[in-house]
Amino acid sequence: MKKLIEEFKKTVVFLGKIDHEGKPQFYATGFLVSVQNIYHLLTAKHVVVDMKTGELQDDEMLAFFNSKDGGISSRSIKDIKRTSGVNWIFHRNAEVDIAIIPFGLDLQKDDVKVIPDDLFLLPDSLFELYDVFFLSYQPGVKFQKRVVPIIRSGTISIINEDKTFHVDASAFPGNSGSPIFLKPSPIRFDDKGISIGVDQLGGKFVGIIGEYIPYQEVAISTQTGRPRVIFEENTGLSKVWSVSFIREILKSSAFDEQLNKLVKK
Repeated sequence: MKKLIEEFKKTVVFLGKIDHEGKPQFYATGFLVSVQNIYHLLTAKHVVVDMKTGELQDDEMLAFFNSKDGGISSRSIKDIKRTSGVNWIFHRNAEVDIAIIPFGLDLQKDDVKVIPDDLFLLPDSLFELYDVFFLSYQPGVKFQKRVVPIIRSGTISIINEDKTFHVDASAFPGNSGSPIFLKPSPIRFDDKGISIGVDQLGGKFVGIIGEYIPYQEVAISTQTGRPRVIFEENTGLSKVWSVSFIREILKSSAFDEQLNKLVKK
């Protein structure tokens, strides 16, 4: 399990920019996958697009990751788009909170890993009460010389008809775009019964963290009986966009067209 976690940590990048003091300032999470031997960066759509205006907000965005010399390297999204002639690809449904872009790597210098296609697990194989974990950047945790994602674990609470699901695992700003995996288990159940000892699903990639689910409490004035203040709290549930949505993007004509251009170069 330890080796598995260390491998998955290396798939995670922190998204952010350089502040006025020349230091990295992180604000979101992304991760790396391999599609037909082309490396790609995935994150939540709302990290790169202003969801109110629909405008891209990635001009200053950098992806930070570890280098094999022991430090932190970064790559400019703007430079990638300009030099490679690529752009973010989104789902045809504008509500789907996923963004993907090709991402060049130098495997001689970059201390990173990618999630391969064969680790993708569709939601048809998932059941409520399965344990999961995700890896993220977390505001408030200080990172100095290395990109070190925190790990949160939880349980699938509900699988929705639209192929999203919710997990009983708190997410916070900064966790958006995190990859989520099935936790290995010696006991696994499905629609055929219970298997003990051999777990063929543990460690599979099952989706991407979108957002936490809030709830609101309203403070009522004792004098007027009218609402005065609304308090918003984190329910401890987080929304996950399943691998189904990522697969749909990967099968889209826009993604295919961009991928073909890269393959021909």
